[in-house]
Amino acid sequence: MFVIIDGEDNSVTLSEALYKDIEKDVDNEAKVFVFRIAGTTTYGFAINPELDQPTQLADIQYNAKHRCVGFESLNPTVNKMLYDYGLPAATKAKLSVEKGVAGNVTYYAILPPHERHRDTPEKA
Repeated sequence: MFVIIDGEDNSVTLSEALYKDIEKDVDNEAKVFVFRIAGTTTYGFAINPELDQPTQLADIQYNAKHRCVGFESLNPTVNKMLYDYGLPAATKAKLSVEKGVAGNVTYYAILPPHERHRDTPEKA
C-alpha cells in the first residue's frame, strides 16, 4: 500500500490496494482526518474517526480525469509533510503506508523515506 503526496496541490493519491482496504471498512462516505503521530515525525490519517469537537476533515474523491482516488490535505499541508520528511517542496513523492491500530482507532501511517527517517540516529 502506498500514497503519492503532491506538494503542488496538497493532494494525497491512494494506491488501489490502499483504497480497497479503506473501502471494505466504510459503509457510505469516507471523511479523512490527517495528523502527525505523537512522538514521531511520521504522518498518518484515519477514516471517519469519532471526534468530540469540530475538526477539519477531507473527503475521499474520485478524479475522473486522472482515474485515481485521493483527498486534499490542508491541515497539515502536504508541503509540511514533505518538509518534515526532508523532501523537496512542491514535488511528488511515493511513500509506503502501514496500517495500524491505536485504542479503537484504525489509522494509516505514511512512512517517511528510510534513508531520511529522522527518528533513527544518523550514521557516523
